[in-house]
Amino acid sequence: MALVFMNDQDRSSSNAPFCLLLFVKNPIPGTVKSRLGRSIGFEAAAALYRCFARDLLFTTRQLGIDHLIFYAPAAAETAVQDWLGPQYTYLPQQGDDLGERMAHAFATCFERGYGGALITGSDSPDLPLTYLQHGLRSLTQQQVVIGPSDDGGYYTLGFTPETFTPGVFADMPWSTETVFEQTLQRLQFCSVHQLPTWYDVDTLDDLRHFHQRLSQAGAQTESMTFLQQHLDLLGHDAP
Repeated sequence: MALVFMNDQDRSSSNAPFCLLLFVKNPIPGTVKSRLGRSIGFEAAAALYRCFARDLLFTTRQLGIDHLIFYAPAAAETAVQDWLGPQYTYLPQQGDDLGERMAHAFATCFERGYGGALITGSDSPDLPLTYLQHGLRSLTQQQVVIGPSDDGGYYTLGFTPETFTPGVFADMPWSTETVFEQTLQRLQFCSVHQLPTWYDVDTLDDLRHFHQRLSQAGAQTESMTFLQQHLDLLGHDAP
């Protein structure tokens, strides 16, 4: 049964609802999880990407908040909706780079009247629900929320309309080990709540560790089912 986190008290000072902003790409082989694809094949990497996003949505639906799914490319709405389901709001990503696209997503949700938002992608498909719950609670206290990933980036960032700081997205060296630290520097004058570190799945080593975490937890997810059916992708030493 779903655990509904939000209620009338768990909102911003304006009593406006919160939302989750999820960034996805149409999962065409060769265009998603390309680093992983170079190790396991682009078809398998795209299939895993499809599983990753659905597994993450299974978790985030338990937050009990609206989901705005920002997809790319702009012509892919039907394909993405067929993949993830019709129950969400779908909007095309807009901007020349990742920073512009994320800034636009936050601006869009606040224009729609939301009182706070967390943004994430599908690189951390086993992200614990409690981390996001803690992030939402911090938004109610007008804190900026950031969740660092182990590769030097972040798996979530959260603002309210009052704390929204578009400057954190401008001229950022995306996909480098300094993204998290540079983002913190740009937020130095804000009240920031830092969530625990979690793990992206971008490389074959990441995938092996991911499979190990799922195995130890006894997880029965789409990603785990796929990996159990394709253990050869992990190598002969996979558990």
